[in-house]
Amino acid sequence: MPKPRKRRAKGKQYFTKEHENAIIKYVASTDIRERSYLYNEFIGPVFSEMVDKIVYTYKFTTLPNIADLQDECKVWLVTILPKYNPEKAKAFSYFSVITK
Repeated sequence: MPKPRKRRAKGKQYFTKEHENAIIKYVASTDIRERSYLYNEFIGPVFSEMVDKIVYTYKFTTLPNIADLQDECKVWLVTILPKYNPEKAKAFSYFSVITK
């Protein structure tokens, strides 16, 4: 009799609907204070986590200047943040593809 397959435990999700909504609010807002709050509290930490996970998943850690490249990638994500269109794709998909 074959062994029953064990399911992988669901890990902590770092990119949630709350973060998706924060990105949508950020794009829709023109208020500098609100944008700063949304970025500092929700978007910035998620972008950092996403870049770190992609670096380790695709084994970019062997590159000599990986810290500089990570910072450059985070700056690029902030640069394209206003171009995000929630009607076309989910925020996680959009930004993770761009990060890769």
